[in-house]
Amino acid sequence: MTFNWLSLVHPVGGVAAIALAATAATYGWRYRNARLGKSGLDVMETFNLQKIHKKVGIGFLAISIGVWLLGWVTTAEFTLDDLLTGSPHNLVGLAVVILVITSATVILRFRRTSWASSVHLTLNGLVLLLLTVQLLSGLGLVNQLLP
Repeated sequence: MTFNWLSLVHPVGGVAAIALAATAATYGWRYRNARLGKSGLDVMETFNLQKIHKKVGIGFLAISIGVWLLGWVTTAEFTLDDLLTGSPHNLVGLAVVILVITSATVILRFRRTSWASSVHLTLNGLVLLLLTVQLLSGLGLVNQLLP
């Protein structure tokens, strides 16, 4: 099999998605602490943390969907089906996208309820765990692709 460098666009996008996820998680955690009065920030600083968390989270959602779609296109274009046999990579990627969409929907739609924040935090914790699995399985796949 000849190596095509375009097959690395998906992995690079995946690493960018993981960086955005870590950034969103950091701002989300800082916002949560500020909202609970544990950080000493004033109201405007707390509001700014929420705005940044929301923008980075939306960016993470968008890039996650794009990377997932790019993964399917890459698999079809470069006929990598044999490489992915037995790998959880496709299903974990789909789970990440579904959980991020669900988490964003819960917190945006049900923000005023008592359970929304806990569900949002739990789903995002699962996303971070799945991103670790995704990174490790993706590195294994890239290792098989490199000449």
